[in-house]
Amino acid sequence: MTGKVKVQPVSRVGLEPLVAMAEQLRAALPGWEDTAPVIARGQAPSDLALDLKHLALHDGDGFLTVSAGDEVVGFAPAYVRARQLNLAQPWLLPEHLGGEAAEQLIRRALAYGERSGAAETAAVVHGGAAWQGLLFRFGLRARFSVYRLALAADAARAAGRELAKLLPGSELGNDAIKRRVGSADLERLDRLARGVSRPMDHEHWLAERRLRLAKVRDGQRVAAYAYGGLGQCGPVAAATTEAALAGLGWALQLAAAGDAAEVHLFVPATFETGVEHLLDAGARCVAESVWMSTGQGGALERYVLPSATLS
Repeated sequence: MTGKVKVQPVSRVGLEPLVAMAEQLRAALPGWEDTAPVIARGQAPSDLALDLKHLALHDGDGFLTVSAGDEVVGFAPAYVRARQLNLAQPWLLPEHLGGEAAEQLIRRALAYGERSGAAETAAVVHGGAAWQGLLFRFGLRARFSVYRLALAADAARAAGRELAKLLPGSELGNDAIKRRVGSADLERLDRLARGVSRPMDHEHWLAERRLRLAKVRDGQRVAAYAYGGLGQCGPVAAATTEAALAGLGWALQLAAAGDAAEVHLFVPATFETGVEHLLDAGARCVAESVWMSTGQGGALERYVLPSATLS
């Protein structure tokens, strides 16, 4: 369908059809076939649906849809954390890739970042060179790969137990989480490992995603945090490589504690020791994404990404 291209905030378009579009497009990517939506009564919302709802609520002005004529043909969630504009994966109907709709969508997302005072832009790009080429034209450069790894739950638990032995750690109880004990440690580790501050995202992982949270200590200091739960392994952020490995161990155990047959996680290639341990434990590398940015920024050597949407 052709027509005038128009970009506008998501608040003027219902979120449900956008989620359905993204779920179908994601499942069509190589290495993402297992994420195909299941139509069943009582089916829990997908990770994609929950994360997009979170961004639409907290970052509605940057969550942009694009229309061609009267038809919504795609969208891009953009959000700012600590002066960094993050472009979550744009989702666009295939016939519009490489056309005006894609270009206008990215242009408006970058303009949102400028208005919000962002000093740099980062993006994790899934599934193809078309988006990489477009973002390159707008000043982003490919920095490193991010691997989507799959590991059998039994193997994840076993590998997690061994890695967690590297440093002492413990899971936070419900009371500590409700009282936000150690929130300053989360912010400090985010700045060290990821280069941003994001309290609203921690609230999302705990309250909406219902993930469990563990902390790793090196002496008297909290050196890493790790999230895990049904459908998500990570994020993990750490001050040292050893703490990152111990945090990865906790995240694997927490993610494998449910009834899922496999644990999936997103690990930057720059976290080399983490990738090596996972592959040695039997993990399969099922998909590759690319981290792109306008500046060198952090290399994420001590980090595991939360999901395909939030970075």
